[in-house]
Amino acid sequence: MQQFTLTLILATAALFAVPSTTFGQEKPAGDRPQRPEGARRMDPEARLKFLTEKLELNADQQAKIKEIMAKNAPKMKAFMDKGRDNLTDADKTEISALMKSQGEEINAVLTPAQQEKMKALRPQRRDGAKPVEPKPADK
Repeated sequence: MQQFTLTLILATAALFAVPSTTFGQEKPAGDRPQRPEGARRMDPEARLKFLTEKLELNADQQAKIKEIMAKNAPKMKAFMDKGRDNLTDADKTEISALMKSQGEEINAVLTPAQQEKMKALRPQRRDGAKPVEPKPADK
């Protein structure tokens, strides 16, 4: 009876040990999952195409929005090249301000009906909280 109990205890311990070793493996840093179709981050051309389809932009609006995105593209590319993990708080504040100003410029090009559609396209926060306002840059 003692041998059976000892075997049962060892078998149970082995069952708990095996899954913890397989799930504890870390993925290599370079292997990021691919974003699904329609994910938030898009290149400027794809974003313009998306907005054109969803908001029914006319040619004039498309040209103005393309110009706005092109104006901000070098700054955004510099931040993207830096990598999310390497951004400072000042960088994050600058990105937030840049995105906000770009959004306001794009919004000014839209008709009131398109502005309402644009609001509906914005993703809702998962936790239901209001978006966080950017912190002032440290000086």
